[in-house]
Amino acid sequence: GLSVPHDLYLEGSDQYRGWFNSSLIISTAVYGTSPYKAVVSHGFVMDEKDEKFSKSKGNALAPSAIVDTMGADVLRLWVATVDYQSDINLSQNLLKQVAENYRKIRNTFRFMHGNLAGFTQADELDFKELPAVDRQVLDEINQVVKQAHDAYQNYEFSTVSKLVTQALTNTMSAYYLDFTKDILYILKKNDVRRRQVQTVLSYTLRQLSHLMAPLLPFTMEELGQIAYPAFTSIHLERFAEVTEVVFEPQERQDFQRLMAIREAAYKALEDARAQKVIGNSLKAQLNFHLDEEDQALVDRYFGEQFAQWLIVSKVNFVEQPVTEVLGVQVEVLSAEGEACERCWNVVESLSDAGVCPRCAQVLDHDHLG
Repeated sequence: GLSVPHDLYLEGSDQYRGWFNSSLIISTAVYGTSPYKAVVSHGFVMDEKDEKFSKSKGNALAPSAIVDTMGADVLRLWVATVDYQSDINLSQNLLKQVAENYRKIRNTFRFMHGNLAGFTQADELDFKELPAVDRQVLDEINQVVKQAHDAYQNYEFSTVSKLVTQALTNTMSAYYLDFTKDILYILKKNDVRRRQVQTVLSYTLRQLSHLMAPLLPFTMEELGQIAYPAFTSIHLERFAEVTEVVFEPQERQDFQRLMAIREAAYKALEDARAQKVIGNSLKAQLNFHLDEEDQALVDRYFGEQFAQWLIVSKVNFVEQPVTEVLGVQVEVLSAEGEACERCWNVVESLSDAGVCPRCAQVLDHDHLG
């Protein structure tokens, strides 16, 4: 039979007075040691009124019915997002919320994969060749991988789910994927800057899909069959492994300040939209009055790409003080000029084809190619 101690005992919390206890007493008496290395207990499923599921009360939800209507991975995601060691609530309303979170997770994975057509792991650039804004994201993804590894070792599945979901939602969807659309959609297919962004997407897709595979096995298998056709199964591949990226402590500190400037700019844009000064952010021009230190950070890390990072058409740096927002002097004006029909940026003048000089150059290159 199996040798003592076993890796894990898993049962309901009522077993602290039952199996957990009796097997410990017997094993200690017979073998002089505990029968298990670790004990994990789970709570019980309650309805939204905190009443235990009961057939007689008619408040139970059959797992098979949930799987039939929402899919197995939605049910698994619900389990992975709650503290299963305590009593947990389950209702149709809660499942609808989980289903919406699942949709966002799936769509973010789909977006990353959709922008990697013809790009494989072998095409990834050396991380040392990437600008700091890319290495910042890779560094955050690596932190997620390391923390998720630790959480899996401790059976903290809700921590893994939270880490990966936040990375997909906040780091990727609301931040990196948002401003890099202007790169992915607009630049030439083999433009170096586009390849740099694809390197980040390729690495992130690989790492986060492997992390989520134990929690969403069917969805990640589906993704694996499409994104990695050479895989027999994503579940048979090596688990997420970090490729170290150099992101210096000074760079991390610098980006904390840059992100604060970005937050102030977004607050100013939000206020300007509410006041009908602008519509979407690409209709905006931002005027900054920065001190020498902040100006140096912007110049060092972004230069002329600062407007692209902020998803606005124009950025000016002015000598006269302007309105202060969240500790940063920034004002929003309606950008003057014409909107490019291809990238939607507002520029001073368009070509006869209705596009800006940047887009005209890309299209001319494609035509010549």
